[in-house]
Amino acid sequence: MYKVAVITDSETATGFRLAGVEVREAAAPEDALGLIREYTAAGYGLLIVNEDLLRGTDDARARILRDRDLPVVVPLPPARAKLESGEAYIARLVKEHIGFAVKLK
Repeated sequence: MYKVAVITDSETATGFRLAGVEVREAAAPEDALGLIREYTAAGYGLLIVNEDLLRGTDDARARILRDRDLPVVVPLPPARAKLESGEAYIARLVKEHIGFAVKLK
């Protein structure tokens, strides 16, 4: 059985930790490359890596993983917060509490 690890930013790390997955945080692609190198040497089978941390690392990753079947590196789409405007937030709250939409001017 192979080990699984996630390499991501601090914002999404907590969710994976709560799910019981081994997580290491990286702030930049260079940090993520170091962790990929470390996990490869340790014999991990699957590395899930935040896409933002893989940008510009194709050649370096290819050198690390050359002639290896494992680990499989799976890009994880980064979380993008969808913030609603203040007006949309108030309109949604009003609709939830009184049961119908009110158009704000």
